[in-house]
Amino acid sequence: MRAASVLGVSTGLILAAGMPPAAVAEVVRVARFGALPDDGVDDTLAVARAIEACGRSPGARLVFARGRYDFAEGQNPAAPRASMIFRNLSDLTVDGGGALLMFRGLIAPMQFSACAGVRVRNLTIDWERPPFSVGTIVARGDRTLDVRVAEEFPVRGGEPVQALADYDPATRLPRRQGAELYHGVESTELVAPQTLRLHLRTPMNIETGSLTVLRHQVYGFNALVFDRCAGVKVENVTVHTAPGMGLVGQRCDDIALDRFRVVPRPGTGRLMSTTADATHFKACAGTIRMTRCEFDGMGDDAVNVGSLYLQVRQRVDDRTVIAGHPLKMPATPEPGEKLELSHADDLLVYAEADVAAVEPLPADALCRISFAGPLPDELRAGDVLGNASRTAAVRISRCSVRNNRARGMLIQTRDAVVEDCTFENCTSGGVWVLTEVVHFFEAIGTRGVVVRNNTFTRCNYSGPLGEGVLGVYAYLAGFAYPPRPGVHRDTVLENNIIRQADNCGIFVAGADGIVIRGNRIEGVCARPTRDSGRSAICLMSTRNARIAGNTAEPDRQGPGLSAVFTLGPGCEESTVIVEDNQGF
Repeated sequence: MRAASVLGVSTGLILAAGMPPAAVAEVVRVARFGALPDDGVDDTLAVARAIEACGRSPGARLVFARGRYDFAEGQNPAAPRASMIFRNLSDLTVDGGGALLMFRGLIAPMQFSACAGVRVRNLTIDWERPPFSVGTIVARGDRTLDVRVAEEFPVRGGEPVQALADYDPATRLPRRQGAELYHGVESTELVAPQTLRLHLRTPMNIETGSLTVLRHQVYGFNALVFDRCAGVKVENVTVHTAPGMGLVGQRCDDIALDRFRVVPRPGTGRLMSTTADATHFKACAGTIRMTRCEFDGMGDDAVNVGSLYLQVRQRVDDRTVIAGHPLKMPATPEPGEKLELSHADDLLVYAEADVAAVEPLPADALCRISFAGPLPDELRAGDVLGNASRTAAVRISRCSVRNNRARGMLIQTRDAVVEDCTFENCTSGGVWVLTEVVHFFEAIGTRGVVVRNNTFTRCNYSGPLGEGVLGVYAYLAGFAYPPRPGVHRDTVLENNIIRQADNCGIFVAGADGIVIRGNRIEGVCARPTRDSGRSAICLMSTRNARIAGNTAEPDRQGPGLSAVFTLGPGCEESTVIVEDNQGF
């Protein structure tokens, strides 16, 4: 038989020359191991066996059939609080085929560690009983709240409540400048059918008749986790809820999300999707790409990209320090990485240092860091170290964020573009280019961030209420702003539409090199909570700024407007150009 020919080369000749044909990826169907859809049987162990088979076949495809699969806490003997664990796999595809993965209890659905070339697609993650309840405040005492919980969220009393927030029964959104409480509920008891009495540590100002969302769990059990992975692609995946975040990337290189959705389950009374962030990326490198994603109803930010500062505890010698994260979060650098040194009282980089060796000190959640060269004399205890080697580039386009508590996106990295996105009913800012040493110690001072062609409607109206819809600034101790320019460099805010906000439209503090051009601002300063919130655009501690071609008519702003444009303290006025704006 004559061999087939492709591009004039005979495959028969290739085989004769001893060159094997391309390997065909093995299809590992979970049904083969006993995971059958819609049978009501827990699928944890069957899927674990299928994952083990994938480990024996690089490039495998783990395939589900359409239907529901069930996973419960405590069913995986290797990790009772985890369901599907993928370690050290290469070129793996997890294809849900439209499957619904349903979880019960406090459990992490999918964890990937040290995997390369991972693709997850075509599946939905949900919880049978979501990790929150929705109810109405029916009575209040000095330190008690009685909540009649909707039948959809069965309660028995004794459930923990780690956070609660005040929702408007008319809009079913967080109430404008409403109340919220974290870690303030000591205990709960059932005082009538579906009625929980919350015993509070301190009194809370919340109205009877308000809707409330009680988050029984906020953090810890994220839907998808990628740890030290490379080449990750997530396509057409939906997360309806999780007792934590939707997707987390930790020290990963190159992550791409396309049509990744974190949204409440349709046809239910759920007012929330995930109890924390939709997506969270820490200490990643390469590029994070997000296109056509949808984020709705989260308990925190839609996107958070950055890293964490280490704080110097002790200078051991001229090349060695002991450092750690103030909240004991993992942020240990690796040899060969470059750290930037800053004083915590201004966050301006005064030196760079290359890591030579790292010794963890686990008893104190600290590490001993040795550097390749001598450290500058001005380094002192309390200074912070930002990892300049773990700053992923970001490309986010055609995504939507709506109805969530907190910010739309936190951009705390370098070389980032956010464009053609929509933000609606975000209780805090739309996009903040931020770094801070007030609580989480999230890094790093940014470079080259562009936010353009986005629309922001009714953002920054409730907790945590911030300075502006678009923000470029830093928080120092006590939420102080940087005293001098230079924390953030080379930022562009261009052709955005901002409609309705309680504080200002654009707020900048600590920038060197910023262009604010072609933006349209309407309805801001509606109910200012601070002096900086009385301007459509407010700059502090800024130099080399160009404010051009923006439209902010004073008669189209809120009643709290004092000035359309304010040049505040710390600005180098001779370097600020203001031209061709309407309404200034």
